[in-house]
Amino acid sequence: MELNCEQHGTEIRDIVFIRHGTTSWNVEKRYLGHTDIGLLPDAERELAPLRESISPIRWDTLYSSDLLRCRQTLERIAPMQAGQAQLDPRLREIDFGQWDGLTYDQLKDNPHYRDWIDAPQDVTPPGGEPWQAFTARIDSFLTDCLLSASPEVYSGENMVPAIAVVTHGGVIRYAVSRLIPELGFWDTQVIPGQAIKVRLEKSKNSWVSSRVSFP
Repeated sequence: MELNCEQHGTEIRDIVFIRHGTTSWNVEKRYLGHTDIGLLPDAERELAPLRESISPIRWDTLYSSDLLRCRQTLERIAPMQAGQAQLDPRLREIDFGQWDGLTYDQLKDNPHYRDWIDAPQDVTPPGGEPWQAFTARIDSFLTDCLLSASPEVYSGENMVPAIAVVTHGGVIRYAVSRLIPELGFWDTQVIPGQAIKVRLEKSKNSWVSSRVSFP
């Protein structure tokens, strides 16, 4: 995916996608979309390795889903910068509608659910969010994110400006698949409390992805 960007600035930028920490519904393998629940009580311990691994990064900008589990994650991994983060509802997980809070075992015999599993782009959960609406808001965020990036020019490997995006598993999978076309939606697996970094390089007026790694 090439993202057009008319303003001039740094030629390299990292986007670090961070999946929120574990919730009780993650443990119980329940679908968790827009239901606003917090992290488990041991979130501080769970997120400590991530906090340490990203501590050397100089954040140019921080974004987060406005849902509680993401805000709590941000507060634990970047407590000094959390108050500066921009909360953006476009970074929410897809809305599973009436299926939110249910498990695969509870839904597996539902024909509508089976159709959705086979073709989520063509089937919408009852009361939920169409796939096209979900992907459109993420595309919109990615474009705005890079258009509004700081124009300051950096040099040296340790000075690459980084953007933190604290969000959800489905959002990360889709965003990475858009930035790195050779990766499909299910090719990116990020567990709760884990981060994945996408390096972008500027070519003329477009941002082009060059590599993906873990910070």
